[in-house]
Amino acid sequence: MHENKFCDLFAGTSAVGRLFKTQVKQIIANDREYYSFILAKNYIENHQQLKRIDELIATLNDTQKTPLLQSKIYQNYALGGSKERQYFSDFNASKIDGIRTQIEQWKNTCYINDKEYYFLLASLLESADRVANTASVYGAFLKHLKTSAQKELILTPAYFECNDNTHIVFNEDSSTLIHKISGDILYLDPPYNAREYGANYHLLNTIALYDDFIPRGKTGLREISHIKLVQKI
Repeated sequence: MHENKFCDLFAGTSAVGRLFKTQVKQIIANDREYYSFILAKNYIENHQQLKRIDELIATLNDTQKTPLLQSKIYQNYALGGSKERQYFSDFNASKIDGIRTQIEQWKNTCYINDKEYYFLLASLLESADRVANTASVYGAFLKHLKTSAQKELILTPAYFECNDNTHIVFNEDSSTLIHKISGDILYLDPPYNAREYGANYHLLNTIALYDDFIPRGKTGLREISHIKLVQKI
């Protein structure tokens, strides 16, 4: 088992890959959803300890050092942004914007490396999800802020398993990727019907990408075609 390559072509939250990460020689993880790609880049591809975790997380949680911003998430997915969508409280939407902007600035100025970048993005995605004003997925938001959505977003570290092996993560169509990779164990957990999962997790993709687009309809969906497919090795 420890000499095998484990291929997970529909990684999702990377739960399966994380389970096998220390049990096999290499994990090859893939998912078309960009937020899933970010989670896998952290939980699967990151495999050696990051020294500045506490420092970086503390800075991002401190609104004096990382100011609140009324940007993409606030404008489009909080009531204060006047789009009549309430996926997050005004405060949490502003904090997400502030943290996401700071992470990107750090990356662009080389203050953080790629490993730290994906670790921080994964931390933000999971922390934001915990205070989202939804029943479960992001197909719709609730009319009133539920109890968990009223709590302040606290950026919590997305700790990953450390080991000596290297792992590979992709953001591709599995039917194309399968012809490019090889391994010993193939794990497939595809969507259960013909519908794309993008609508259910569109806001996580939006936080991950943090790109410019026009949200569609009452729920602020993004076009599936807008989810860029990126290959990273």
